[in-house]
Amino acid sequence: MRAEDHWAKATRLETSRSKLNEGDDYEIIIWSCIHGGAHLVNAALHKLGITEESRDYIHSDKLESDMDIPRDVVEMLSALHSIELLGPRFVRGSELADPQVLQFCLRTYGNLKATITKLI
Repeated sequence: MRAEDHWAKATRLETSRSKLNEGDDYEIIIWSCIHGGAHLVNAALHKLGITEESRDYIHSDKLESDMDIPRDVVEMLSALHSIELLGPRFVRGSELADPQVLQFCLRTYGNLKATITKLI
């Protein structure tokens, strides 16, 4: 997928997420941050020439270990990974998310997007 298409998908997820209720829809909010974050990361990886547009990553920990990845990109992947870790507990699991979890998720996503915006 082209970098621009990844960015557009992330933007559409953000728009949809803004219509949700944090108390009732926390699973979808977290999932949209995970999925949108993956789109943003793929856009950055493509724009920075780290990956080809034909190679998209779904999870931050699935990059080949022999790739030469700049430090700022490693930090970007780490931020996405911290959001991804919420999935097993709150999206696929039965744990209820409290406001602090959602604020962490949304803040980390916002920081991730800001970092990527500066990088590309």
